[in-house]
Amino acid sequence: MSYPPRYFTCTDEAVIRQFLQQHYFGLLLSCQSGLHYSPLPFLIEQQAQGWQLACHLARSNPQLQGLDGQPVTVVIQGPHAFVSADCYPDKPAVSTWNYLLVEFKGLARLLSPEQTLSLARRQESHSDPQLEQSADYQQKLLAGIQGVQIEVESVSARFKLSQNKNSQQHQAVLQYLQLHEQADFVWRWMQQTGSE
Repeated sequence: MSYPPRYFTCTDEAVIRQFLQQHYFGLLLSCQSGLHYSPLPFLIEQQAQGWQLACHLARSNPQLQGLDGQPVTVVIQGPHAFVSADCYPDKPAVSTWNYLLVEFKGLARLLSPEQTLSLARRQESHSDPQLEQSADYQQKLLAGIQGVQIEVESVSARFKLSQNKNSQQHQAVLQYLQLHEQADFVWRWMQQTGSE
């Protein structure tokens, strides 16, 4: 049996792209003399040659030591929700958790100061298009950050949204989440992707 089961794997690039437009905060994981991780916002773009990821870390972050050229994993986690066993008519049943995540694997490359500044500007304009920073401030910012480009080698998306349930069970989970979950989370993705 393979893990994760294939029905939880999303290969639709349009759906993955839509997910990543809304969710771009994740973990940068690396393993140079021990496991390192940093929670970061990522600039994620899909281009003709594939996915492009970039982020910046504080220069004082120990994860930067020896990071250039190292294999890394980036995990972008989206909404997640508890699913009660009460959703299923057959007893006994097991409670579970529905979730969405995208995992990138690749090599980290440190950016030049000019590339780092360009990245910081693009990240700011992505999140706050009206923000204007003085050139002096940007140079001070540059002194404290280091840009990192991820040369993506693989991407996998796992959207565990009760796809392994029949349509009646899927609908029961959807209704449960609409009643018990914060708005705009997993149940909306369930509605969008449907059941097998």
